[in-house]
Amino acid sequence: MFKKITSKLPVIFCFLVTCLFVVFASACSSGKKSKAESQKSTSSNKFSLYLKGDNLYMARYNNSEIIDLGPCTTNGSVMKKFSIAPHSKDTDLFCSFSDYDGETYTLYTSTSKSPTKRTKVAEKVTVHHILKNGDILYISNKELFLNKKGKSISLFKEKEETRYILSKAQDKLLIIPNSRNYGKEDLANVYLIDIYKGTNTVYSDVNINSLDYSYDFDKICYIKNNTLYQLKDGNSKVIVKGIEKPYNYITFSSDKVIYASKTNEPASLYRFDFNGNEELVSDTFVDFVEFKKEEDLLAYTEKNSKGENILTIKQNGKILGEYEDIQGNRDKLSEALPSKSKHWYFYSEENMKLWKVVLEGSKKGKIELLNTNISAFYDFAYSQDSKKENNSLLYIAKIEGNDYYSLFLDKNIINENVGKYYPSAHLENIGTESYIIYADTLSQTSYEDDNDTYHIWENGKDTEIVKNIKDYSGYTPYVNKFEKTYFLTDYDETQGAGTLKQYLNGELKDIDSDVKGFVKNNTISFSTILDN
Repeated sequence: MFKKITSKLPVIFCFLVTCLFVVFASACSSGKKSKAESQKSTSSNKFSLYLKGDNLYMARYNNSEIIDLGPCTTNGSVMKKFSIAPHSKDTDLFCSFSDYDGETYTLYTSTSKSPTKRTKVAEKVTVHHILKNGDILYISNKELFLNKKGKSISLFKEKEETRYILSKAQDKLLIIPNSRNYGKEDLANVYLIDIYKGTNTVYSDVNINSLDYSYDFDKICYIKNNTLYQLKDGNSKVIVKGIEKPYNYITFSSDKVIYASKTNEPASLYRFDFNGNEELVSDTFVDFVEFKKEEDLLAYTEKNSKGENILTIKQNGKILGEYEDIQGNRDKLSEALPSKSKHWYFYSEENMKLWKVVLEGSKKGKIELLNTNISAFYDFAYSQDSKKENNSLLYIAKIEGNDYYSLFLDKNIINENVGKYYPSAHLENIGTESYIIYADTLSQTSYEDDNDTYHIWENGKDTEIVKNIKDYSGYTPYVNKFEKTYFLTDYDETQGAGTLKQYLNGELKDIDSDVKGFVKNNTISFSTILDN
């Protein structure tokens, strides 16, 4: 995750665009591979695809071999996002394309061992997704197909702009029309397709502007007329009546619990389960702290007996602590919880302060003021891979009086000036060593300008690795300290091309010239978004 970030997004998210597939597989779940570990085994990490002239090329990582896959565009259009390979070690299959005109393309499959021996899947494809078993979902002429062992089967015909959401097990599709009335109730038919059984269950009059679902589609819910419904067995089942929009509306289906106020009790916070049982959490409720990881934690602000706002944190249903002077009068607290962390972090934009609360051990419940006079806080909790305990939070913020972002690890400043345009960072904590890989954007003249410098920070030493970077190949540089990663450097905006280089043994090696850009694989471990 090394490209710039435009906003703080929740773990579960979905862009409302035509032909959208989402694969959910929680990288945070117990027993699951981390993203870095899983990426090592995918066939797409044996090579990178890039564009030069009108041709598509493969660049292998292990020996820097370049293979021409032939013409890929009819009018010079550049394909930036493409489902290249499944996130699986069980298949060597990958996808490539030709005849791209900016909207449709001809889709092929081949293996990384014999990349030029391609098999045509379909023509006039607008979007596709290769599953972990090697089967392919694709849309051509507004019709959804499953290609299995070379044979295509029709699954669904579009009548309007539609988004497609794929279950974690990759055996079901939730099909939802794009909303026409954002911010209001928008009733439409929703379809749940069993990909391999071929069944299509239709749910009518669903409010698609409040739809929420769990990774495994065990819970698919929506709000209509202050009532929470669950889609089940072809019907909309009433779960709870008389509630406002859930505060954990992004995640309640996965959380298996609903936090909401009743319409006639706006100052109360209730906890509901999917059997309709309710529990009063607070009768002096003020605000809810939206969390990105369900865990066993809950945080909200309420009034104490003095009428003052306090932050209340619960763990396993029991109060961990109540804290004064945390939230400002007008702001909304944000939180961060790195994996394998014994601390939960809270930030107040109005107070310009960052706190951390101890979750385990003899100091459990103790709160510590970690940083002050900082604004524009953004955490990298999602980008902290760890095989041992995570004792610190990686984040960026602006120090009062400094127009540039600073990179922090808890209280420590890693780099005081890392740019104005959302630099990115990653903490790798693998037990035997711990280091930070990050990009600074000091050379950028605007948000649209891609001109980054990449660093490694280790044992208190900051090393500048590569400069003037337009893009990188999507390999896992945070695991390998950039080794074998391909970079697009010295990019000429007027020519629309740059130099392809590979980082080998601590040095950049020239590989190719006049390269337009990489074709990025959209299949990653925890969620995949295709929005061609």
